[in-house]
Amino acid sequence: MFLSSYESGVDAKKRVSIPASFRKVLSGADAVFLWPSLDKPCIEGAGQALMNAFEDSMGDIDLMDRRRFALASYIMGEARQARFDEGGRIVLDAELLSTAGISDKARFVGLGDRFQIWEPAAYDAVKAEMRALALDSLGLLKAKPRAARPESGE
Repeated sequence: MFLSSYESGVDAKKRVSIPASFRKVLSGADAVFLWPSLDKPCIEGAGQALMNAFEDSMGDIDLMDRRRFALASYIMGEARQARFDEGGRIVLDAELLSTAGISDKARFVGLGDRFQIWEPAAYDAVKAEMRALALDSLGLLKAKPRAARPESGE
C-alpha cells in the first residue's frame, strides 16, 4: 500500500527518485505506470495491479459504450511505463512534467492503491481543501470484514 508523502528533487535529466517505500510496494517490478490526472494538476502513478483492476473494471462496461472508450482512452491511452534505473529513479517525460507544473521538486503522495506526483506548492494549495472534503466524507467509511491480504502487495 502506498502511504505517506515524500519530496524529491528532479535533476537536469528529469529524473526523480521514487520513494523506497513505494518501490517496495511494487514488489520488485522494474517499472511504474504514470498518467496525467483526469481531475487534478498532478501525475497519477501505480503498479501493474491497479492497471489490471482498471482493465477489469472497464471490461464490465458495455463494449460499445462511449464512456468505456473515454475511460480507456484517457487512462490506458495516456499511461506510460517509466522504468527504474539502478538508483530507483525514473524519468518524467516533458508532457507529464508540464501537466503537473513540476520543475525542480516533486511531492509524492500515497493514496493506498496508487500515488500522485505533485508540484509541492500546488499540493500545499489543495491540501486544506482535501482535508475539509475528507472531514465531510467521514460518514462514508464503513467497517468491512477484511479479506486476507498479502503483507507486501498492492
